[in-house]
Formats: sequence, structure tokens, C-alpha cells
Amino acid sequence: MTGTPPVSTAPRPGATARVLTVLRSPWVRWGFLVLALALAVYAVVAVREDLADAAAALSGVRIAGAALLAVAFVGCTLLSWRAVLTDLGSRLDRRAAVTVFGISQLGKYVPGGVWNVVAAAEVGADHGVPRRRTATATAVATGVGVVSGAVVGVLALPFVAAGALDDWAWALWLLPAVVVLLLPPVLNRLLAAALRLARRPALEHPLSWGGLGAAAGWAAAGWMLAGVQVWLLATGLGMAGDVRTLALAVGGYALAWMVGFLVVVVPAGAGARELVLLAVLTGALPHAEVLLVVLVSRVLVTLADLFLAGLGALLRRPAGVRFAPLAPRAWLRWDTVRRTLPARRSTVLEIGCGQGAVGMRIAARHDYTAVELDVDSWALAAPRVAMVSAEARVLHGDLSALPAAERFDVVCAFEVIEHLDDDAGALRSWAARVRPGGELVLSTPADPERFGPWDTLAGHYRRYEPARLAALLEDAGLVDVRVRRYDAPLGFLLEAVRDRVARRQVPASGTVPPSGQVPASDPGAALSGERTEVDDALATATAGSGRRLQPRSRLVGSAIAVGIWPFLLLQRALPRHGTGLVARGRRPASVDAGDMPDGAPGAGSGAAPPDQGSSGP
Repeated sequence: MTGTPPVSTAPRPGATARVLTVLRSPWVRWGFLVLALALAVYAVVAVREDLADAAAALSGVRIAGAALLAVAFVGCTLLSWRAVLTDLGSRLDRRAAVTVFGISQLGKYVPGGVWNVVAAAEVGADHGVPRRRTATATAVATGVGVVSGAVVGVLALPFVAAGALDDWAWALWLLPAVVVLLLPPVLNRLLAAALRLARRPALEHPLSWGGLGAAAGWAAAGWMLAGVQVWLLATGLGMAGDVRTLALAVGGYALAWMVGFLVVVVPAGAGARELVLLAVLTGALPHAEVLLVVLVSRVLVTLADLFLAGLGALLRRPAGVRFAPLAPRAWLRWDTVRRTLPARRSTVLEIGCGQGAVGMRIAARHDYTAVELDVDSWALAAPRVAMVSAEARVLHGDLSALPAAERFDVVCAFEVIEHLDDDAGALRSWAARVRPGGELVLSTPADPERFGPWDTLAGHYRRYEPARLAALLEDAGLVDVRVRRYDAPLGFLLEAVRDRVARRQVPASGTVPPSGQVPASDPGAALSGERTEVDDALATATAGSGRRLQPRSRLVGSAIAVGIWPFLLLQRALPRHGTGLVARGRRPASVDAGDMPDGAPGAGSGAAPPDQGSSGP
């Protein structure tokens, strides 16, 4: 049975939305990163012979000092960008700012001139900053850099070699007009007009005098540091070390950067900036030495960008946190779930978090809350999640442990629904915990005919057809329901291994009917509060399901993470195949909290500890 997912009733996305979806896919993001990194490295390797000449002509102290100045220059650019982003309403701490800005700098080395903006928006979304705001901040900070560079460059024109000022005198008349562009009343109107033309919402927080002043101050400091770097290198090759040549180096670098910014068809303005700087310094140094200075300066700034990008990648993971290892199928599930969760920072409730391996990963990006019934699993999950986020909550119990009125942007339940007798009641209870407009995301085993020994051992009542699961979500009041399969092709092998292991542990008599559809408990017993033998046996099996076949050492976990990587890519190409289902549904924004039933008492509260993150190899 192919198990084709039900067709969503939501309108088809437009061309822009489809393009954005492609740009946000992991394949494109990783491909972009690899391409940008390769181009940046090539920019260094291509001039390796000139670097060897520089190493022979310049002292190690000067080169080291110039390298530190390059890092400081990139750092000032980061602080200017952060000041604009803070002024727009999103204040990132230093760690997150380095991560977003550092990784985005690689985009400068991809032809087109906009890829650093795209990269900043995508990485910023991982830190809860709206993409539009990050893109606006990056564009404004770039504009601040251009304007401040123009000011610094024009002020340095009188120090250019004799005769050059006559050709550039007209630029002095543009200085007042350029400075006016930085005034908040003017810049806010320009941004508002641009957003209207792009049919985008207006800025939530207009730019202020203080915010733009801080950004311009950091940008100007950056031009000073970059100019000092050029001056330090040039004086080491024979240029006079006086105030005139220092002003020439500072202004020349700022002008060269402006020209490089306008030439968008080459990565990071490569070549164009060197030509301008070469023209400005002509007369102060012989041609060969000037060429060497500009090439060494370019390489050092490129290395500073790479350093900041590497630091950003290292800081992307919470400080001091080592995520708990995942079993192979849990990796396959998490790869699918991760791309289902919102990109922006959201409030997330996980029902039945097991031992917290997946919860740690969610807590790293979202405001996380979890409930877990099994005391042993809860005792391990709580400290694990606390390592990632001190604000995260992992509560021992069911939904009754939470305030009755609390709602979440996303409610998750991974490998839980199959453990519950009243699955429809549980879904209604979970959906009632979703805020209007939010989503319910769950995973569960697929196909009743595949019910086997592992399902019995794990305490499953049933497995699901995609259409049946979609109908249950719709009956719970959710809309835009989507169901997809995951884990093909590896999941079929993993399931066979789990069943083989389970056959050795399941009692020969068996408690669960071999059909895989456990009969519901006797209605009379349910009304009287009695439990059947099936209920007790499944509850016992469920309690330990989340602890079976877990990776026990980090070495094993690391080996699994490396070995599973090709299969993560394969399953994305096979969304209609696999032994598991991931479903999502949206709660209508117009529905009030009291309009959706909470389900039968205990239906949603009996969230069994899942075998998520570990259910088998």
C-alpha cells in the first residue's frame, strides 16, 4: 500500500513562496555555505605567491598586527550591524550576533551582492529574528557603511597625490546630500517607500537617532582600523609614516570599499577595490609595492571573515552543551520534524519527551516545555534540557501539570498517540493546548498490517494509515492537515531488526492480539474506573519503551550520527515511503480557547512516555 498523503485544502503557494522554500531547504543552505567557503578560500590560494613575497618583504610583527586590525575591522562592522538590528527591535546577545553575522559574511564571496543578506536572514531566523527584520538591518547597516565610507573617503581626498583632487572635486558637493541619507526621518521614509513597493509590512520599530548614530560610529571606527592596517603594511614597504599617508590610507580604503560594493558581479568586490586602492596610493609607493599591499590587505580581511564565520559556526551550539545521542530511526525522525517546526522562535510543548534527546534540540531554538509520565525518563530528561536552556521546563506528569489556560505555538507528541487507547480524545485534548493559529505536530508508526513484535513489546495499541491519521486530526478541529512518511529506505531494515530483537523478549503467550489492532477497553470497565489486563500490560510495556535500545555512549552516538547522514538525504527524496508518519495540523486562528473540546478526562493527560528518540536501532 503506497499510503499517499492526503491532499491539503490550503491554497497553493505562489512563485515567490516556492522560491523561498527552495532557498530555505537544507540542501540549498549547505550548498551555499560550501560554495561561499570555497570561493573565499580560493581568494586566498590564488595569491599564494604574492603572499610568499610579502612574508619575505614584511616583518612578522607587521603582518600579525595587520591581521589583528583586519579582525577588529570586521568586528566593528558586526557591531554596526548589531546596533541597527537592536534599533529595529531585535537585540541579539554577543554570542548569537557573532553566529548570525559571522556565517552571513561568507555570502559576500558569492557573486550577486545579496547573498550575505539572504544568509543573515536565514541564520537569524534560527535565533528568533524575523527574516524581514534581519534583511532590513543588513541592508541598512550596509547603507550606513557606504555613507560613512563616503564621508571618510571624501575627507581624505585633499591628501591624494597632486592633481587628483581636480578630477574628484565634484565629490565634495555630494557629501552633504550623502550625509542627509543617514538622518532617521529621511532613512525611515525611504525604507517605508521601499517596503511599500515590495508589498511588505512596515517596520515595527522605526530607526532612531541613537541607533543610527551608534551604527555610524562603529562603521567609521571600522574604516579607521582598516586604513591603519593598509598604512601599517605600506610603511613596512617604504611609504613615509606621517599623518598625510595615514589619512591617504584610511580614505583610500573607504573609497575602494564603496566601489567594490557597487560592483556586485564579482565576489566581495574582488579586483575593483584593489584597482581603486592602487590608484589612490600611486605616488606614495612604487607600483609593485602598492600591488603587494592591496593583495595582502585583501587576504587578511578574507581570513578575518573566515575566522568570524568559523567562530559563528562554533558558537551556534549552546555553550558547554553536548546533545544526547539519538538512535538511527530517531535521527531520521528528527530530520523530518526539525524542518516541520517553525523557523522563528516559538513556544513549544512536547507531550511525552522520553529521555529528552529530542527535547534538548528543540530547546536550543525554542521556548520549550515538556511533560513526561515515566519517572525514570523524566529524571534523565530534566537535567539534559536544563543544560540547553535554564528557562525550559520538563514536568513530571501529564497535561494537568500545566496551568489550565496555558497555550503554545506548537504542541508536539512524537511516538505517543499509538500508546493511547482513546487516541481521538487525546488529540482533542492536545489540540486544545494549541493557541489559535498554532500547530500540532506528531509522529507515529505507519500501516496497521506492519504491526509486529516490536509494537507489542513497546506497548502500542495500533499503527496508522495516513488517511486515518489525517481524519483524526481534522476531527480534533485542525485544518491544513498534512501527513508524510519518513525513514525510507533504511527504516524498513531497522524495523526488521527491531522485530527480531523483540521476538526474543515478548512472552510466547502474547498480550496483544496479532492483528495489531488492540481492542478498546470494555466501556463498562472504563466508566467504572477499572483497568483491563490489556491496559495494564500495555502501560507496563509503554513505561519502558522510551529506554529501549538507546545509544549508551557518546562514541556510539557519534558513529550513528556520521553513518546516518546519507540516509537523511535519501529519505527526503522519498516522502511517500517509509515505516513512520509525521503529521501536522493548524488550529484555526478564529477559534476561541473554549470552542474546542478538551476530550474525555484523562484522554490527553495520559500521554505515555514515547519510544521517540530511541525506539530501536
